[in-house]
Amino acid sequence: MNMNIDRDRDMGKRVERNEANEANDNKNVNKNEAGETKATMIANLIAVFCMCVLIISAVIAFFPVNGEEKIFSDMIRLHVLANSDSREDQDLKLKVRDYILNDIAELTQDSADSREAAEKIQRGLGDIEMSVREFLRRQGYNFEVDAVFSRERYPRRIYTDANADYIFPAGEYNSLRIKIGAASGENWWCVLFPPLCFSSAMRIDETLAVMGYTDEQISLMRREHENGGGITSARYDVRLWFLEFLSELLN
Repeated sequence: MNMNIDRDRDMGKRVERNEANEANDNKNVNKNEAGETKATMIANLIAVFCMCVLIISAVIAFFPVNGEEKIFSDMIRLHVLANSDSREDQDLKLKVRDYILNDIAELTQDSADSREAAEKIQRGLGDIEMSVREFLRRQGYNFEVDAVFSRERYPRRIYTDANADYIFPAGEYNSLRIKIGAASGENWWCVLFPPLCFSSAMRIDETLAVMGYTDEQISLMRREHENGGGITSARYDVRLWFLEFLSELLN
């Protein structure tokens, strides 16, 4: 009988040891699983951090963050609107364009920047209207003329010199509008300041540089004739798109 009792005790001890071993094994498994989970979380955090760094780097590379948005505030556009789309009114529009460009050249000459040029134009709006009316009367027309200086939205436009194309992004610019008569005809526009309307022989980048445009602003718009493609051009194409998107969003 004592032998049975001893046997039962040994059996109980073995069961307890087995249960203890199983408990220890479970603890080890839980520790391993916890360690693996922690390692996975750390790896995920590192991956997210790296992704954020890549995104920020892409934004810095492609986003217009070097003053390119000043393109919209540092330019003055000229917009001449014809009375109608008739051949006669369209020809008259071009005559008014040529006439007014000479007046504006004198009005804005020696302007240090676009702000000074804008102030001169605003002060001279009455004189501009009177001058164009007199010109039209000499041509045999009695149209009303309205000269307006305001912010106006322009589409993307490309200007060209002998070396490169220059993409002027779509957006809101300071604008001098000359409305002839009903002003319902096809219009004509150009860049009044810097003075890009006046000569097709000039180098646009040199004119922009003289007027205070930065290398980054000029590079954003410039596309070389011979090697206009490639990574650099693509980079600036994306930045130009961002600039136009922001202009549309903000206005």
